Amino acid sequence: MLSRFPRTRANAHLDGATYVGQRSATLRYELVDAVTGYTREIHPVINQGASLQHNTLTTIKRTLSGVTLDAADTAAFNSISSRLQLFMVIKGEEFPLGRYVPSDWARFRLSGGNQSVASFYDEGFIIDQQIPNAFGANSLTGEVASAALTRFLLQYPIAFYIAGPSEFTTLGSWAAGTRGGQVLDQLAVDGDYLSPWFDNSSVLQLRRTFDPAHEIPNFDFDAGGYVIRDQIIESDNLINAPNRFVVIGNGAAVFDEAVIASADVPSSAPHSIANRGFIVSEVTTRQVTTRSQAAAIAQQLVQTQTLFQQVELETLPDPRHDSYDVIRWQSALWQEIAWTLPLDVTQPMRHTLRRAFL
Repeated sequence: MLSRFPRTRANAHLDGATYVGQRSATLRYELVDAVTGYTREIHPVINQGASLQHNTLTTIKRTLSGVTLDAADTAAFNSISSRLQLFMVIKGEEFPLGRYVPSDWARFRLSGGNQSVASFYDEGFIIDQQIPNAFGANSLTGEVASAALTRFLLQYPIAFYIAGPSEFTTLGSWAAGTRGGQVLDQLAVDGDYLSPWFDNSSVLQLRRTFDPAHEIPNFDFDAGGYVIRDQIIESDNLINAPNRFVVIGNGAAVFDEAVIASADVPSSAPHSIANRGFIVSEVTTRQVTTRSQAAAIAQQLVQTQTLFQQVELETLPDPRHDSYDVIRWQSALWQEIAWTLPLDVTQPMRHTLRRAFL
């Protein structure tokens, strides 16, 4: 419970003018021993296939792959206790890009000394293990979702921040052996939070769901020298996309009335009921006890489960991107659902944006 939801801050070196087509940047890597706290700077071999990827649609949001270590760094690396901290340095200013847990380590025995290639997960890997004991709320009265989240997360050696208490309860319970990431995601849904993620400062963030169409954008890709006008790919799944989400409550505390709520995509969306002429529904059941909670979850599904329209584009590397950023592009608001930052800073950063409709 250490942070607040990070907002993008202006930066003269990153908010480039239209005539600026390049900038100087470097990456800095630190190995931290999770047991002793000992820190050592390392210098991986530049590999064009190495990258940092962030994807809001996965349980563990960030992966760091293809980090090639020379003989000295391989000798210092411990696949059990080592953590990798990554920073981008631009004009003397250092931007954190998270802390990572090893997920794979391949060693190569060479005459000049052993080298290796390592891959990493963010610290969601610590949570996404099988829980050793059952976890859950009272199946009749439930528990406030934000309180249940706090109780669950205090079991782990991580920093986390819950952006505001939830007015909704959770009735969920999970047996020993369930993956912690599944528990965390379900508690977030019950409390009307976005799927949790570790931010650039290695703090687990839980933010209440929001409509990106009504947000002030974090980035304005229509201004300045942001987008590289090449390799812009547009796609959609409008043909099969649902335009009504229905949530039915099946909680144990539901006795005498049906708990059901629905939410429709905005009428301005191309696949809305008004524009399509008929309803394409998606029905889901949840352990909820009130219509207001079912309605909040249905609205959350409208905002997070439909791709609407999607665009992939490239920019210069920018370490300020985090998760669920709202971006202005071609006079419309989009939500960033994924990005890839090559660990070769001469290569462009790739973004996946999802269109938001008023």
